[in-house]
Amino acid sequence: MARRPDGRLASEQEGRGDAPALLSYPGVSSTTMRIRRFVASALLSLVLSIPGVLFSVDGARAANPPESDIPGIALPGAVVSGQLGGPIYDVVYQVQVPAGYVLVAGLSGTSGTDFDLYLFDSSATTVVGTTGLLTKSIGPASNEALSWPTRIGGTFYLDLNGATDVQGTYTLSVQVVPDPTPPSAVVLVAGGLTRVNTPQVSLVLAGFDDLSGVTEMSLSYDGLNYLPPEPLLAQFSWTLSDGDGLKRIWVRVVNGVGLYSSPVSTSVVLDTVGPTVTAVTPADGTTVTTARPTISVQFSEPIAETTWASLGLVVQSAVGGIVPGAYAYYPSIRTGTFVPSVDLVPGYAYFLTVGDVRDPAGNRVTAPSWTLRYLRPASVTAAASPSVVVFGSSVTLGGSVTLPAGESLQLEAREGGATAYAPVGPIVPSGGRYGLTLTPAMNTSYRVRYAGSPTTIAASAEVRVLVRRGVSLLGSGPSMTRTATAGRPVTITAQVSPAGVTTVSFRLYRYDASRGRYVYAGSFGRSTGTDGRASLTWTPSAGRWYWRVAVPSTAEFANNISPTYRYSVSR
Repeated sequence: MARRPDGRLASEQEGRGDAPALLSYPGVSSTTMRIRRFVASALLSLVLSIPGVLFSVDGARAANPPESDIPGIALPGAVVSGQLGGPIYDVVYQVQVPAGYVLVAGLSGTSGTDFDLYLFDSSATTVVGTTGLLTKSIGPASNEALSWPTRIGGTFYLDLNGATDVQGTYTLSVQVVPDPTPPSAVVLVAGGLTRVNTPQVSLVLAGFDDLSGVTEMSLSYDGLNYLPPEPLLAQFSWTLSDGDGLKRIWVRVVNGVGLYSSPVSTSVVLDTVGPTVTAVTPADGTTVTTARPTISVQFSEPIAETTWASLGLVVQSAVGGIVPGAYAYYPSIRTGTFVPSVDLVPGYAYFLTVGDVRDPAGNRVTAPSWTLRYLRPASVTAAASPSVVVFGSSVTLGGSVTLPAGESLQLEAREGGATAYAPVGPIVPSGGRYGLTLTPAMNTSYRVRYAGSPTTIAASAEVRVLVRRGVSLLGSGPSMTRTATAGRPVTITAQVSPAGVTTVSFRLYRYDASRGRYVYAGSFGRSTGTDGRASLTWTPSAGRWYWRVAVPSTAEFANNISPTYRYSVSR
């Protein structure tokens, strides 16, 4: 009795290693079947060895013809049929396959049979062993199929095996077809991520071929130089080239007949440097007057929005409680914002830090911590009317205030060239407003200030009042025209108040009849004495004239100019 490739009896369906057990008959175990077939074989051998027994050797061999083992018989056509099973254990066909072709075979049998199909290459010398066994199809029935591509071509052997004692008719169809079409491939790096922070990445590779299948792959760092082909893997680890930046991986796959696909590539950015915080608003140590301030953090590079949305900014009170709030991220400006959903407690410091925020590659942000304090807002406005006065005149100072109930203001003044404010006195507002009358002695800046409290922010407002010196000419007032005689000197005296040493400018204008107006005729500078007076002597010519006296500005006083003093000079 012929034996299968693993040494078992030919009638065992498990003869090829992973086939089902014997097809059993009703009431007969598989072990009993093996024993009966062995005994039958032994008795047949014994009978054949006894002289005079009327059995012919040729009749005994009819169940196992020469085509039951390698080299078998040349395949006579694309479709062949015959008897298999029972005493016929194997039928072997020899097939020639050219290089670059695919052998495709299908086997079917009549109902109730169990036929298997095996393929051997030219190194095989018998179908009983496993030498040269390439592939097999050993289902529980007789519908079997296999295909095998070859790059170098050669002789192949198809073994049709009757796996049970049920004999029937088989039909074998065989085609040897070329595979001229290269395969194709797709590749995915890092699960589709665009950025990674480690050079070790995962590649997922899929190859497609409609006939001979995909068997190998070849990868490249530059798309020019490819690594030697190796067995195809659906997923494997790949090490990116050194240095941060865009990394591209090229892949080609090889089908069963040795055709290479066109290169396909995928890319990912290697980023091992974490982002930093470039700006925070409000800045460290800021006092805010909004109970729910908008806090923003700007980053040096884009971040993963999901990491900002989940405690990307942690705001904690002095006792450790985390303030809840709403997060938003604006990619165009690389800025995340946080708005508390509950009011901050006035007077207390809050500590802020960036949480587990990462960039798209997974690098964590490096960020400092900072503080802010919330105080209730206060406001003060100030206005002076008028804001420019002549020495000795009064102004009204007033404005509106927003303060805690019962709080007062402080009035401060900075006169002339002084650099610091000096207290003047308190102001008690009423109904959210205040007002008072002041007579400034010189140029004065007034500051109305609220000093603040542990829970309310300080507030102040400033206003400046300019004070001009009084300047005039002694004698009749500006409403009267003074007279003089041509050629006779006239003394003109200016008075500046408040008195003190300063300079004045006497400015003379003459009436030009041809132009119909007064034109400038010159100016004359003089210094006043401690009494504030300065004089000059003028010898007029006939005509109509007027004088004005100007005093320049100083730190204490604003500039001023006198009214017009007219003269009519006769001959």
